[in-house]
Amino acid sequence: MNRKVLFAFLVLVLLTMACGGAAAPEPTATSTPEPPTLTPTATATATTVPTATPDRAATIAAKVTQAADDVLAELDPLLANEDVSYKDGSLLWQQETPLFIEMTGPSSYFQPFAEGEIGKNFILKSDVTWEASGIIVCGVIFRSEPDFIEGKQYKFLYLRFSGAPAWAIEFHEFGYFKNSPTKIQYSNAVDLANGATNQLVIVARDDEFKVFINGTSQGRYFDYSKQQLQGSFAALASQDSGEGKCEYENTFVWALK
Repeated sequence: MNRKVLFAFLVLVLLTMACGGAAAPEPTATSTPEPPTLTPTATATATTVPTATPDRAATIAAKVTQAADDVLAELDPLLANEDVSYKDGSLLWQQETPLFIEMTGPSSYFQPFAEGEIGKNFILKSDVTWEASGIIVCGVIFRSEPDFIEGKQYKFLYLRFSGAPAWAIEFHEFGYFKNSPTKIQYSNAVDLANGATNQLVIVARDDEFKVFINGTSQGRYFDYSKQQLQGSFAALASQDSGEGKCEYENTFVWALK
């Protein structure tokens, strides 16, 4: 190769290297950010609205107040013009279910009520229904000693004799009649019909008794012996023959101050 050709070849190599230059650096890998982590949204917690707890004592007090108001409404027509301070009294006991005494043949029964309560000065009211084929007596025992058979006690008696409507308050001891502050009273206020209901109201204050039958005053009576001034209550019934029944409803005892 002559010098001209060699020189040209060298120039060509140099030009090639100059044009190519240094190799371009490889691109640096850029890290792609990871998708953001989702922050969990707080789950809404259902808040329970507190239920009002009934005030049991207040409920009972409201019922007692209503019952007392109902009793006063019954007493107003009878006692509004009487010398009885009943409005400042209180309800001692009130019947919730009817009381029945059923009898067959010659028989006599009693059934306590207002058990655990002791009556001294009070108003006793009851609607008494009698049903029998013959003579029957329906009534109540009050101011009794614990022994209803032999203890001292007063008895109110509805007496359905043959064609004679009668009633009486009697005092008994050892199971026997001792005396009667009223004697036997005959009254047209007493309904003699079989199945009839007669309302009884007794106002007992110390040795004084006032009696109302079917809304009609039967007078004022005294037992000056003061034989028994406080005690328990019971319903009573007796008959001579056949079958009979005494039923007591809407009974209450209102304590007087």
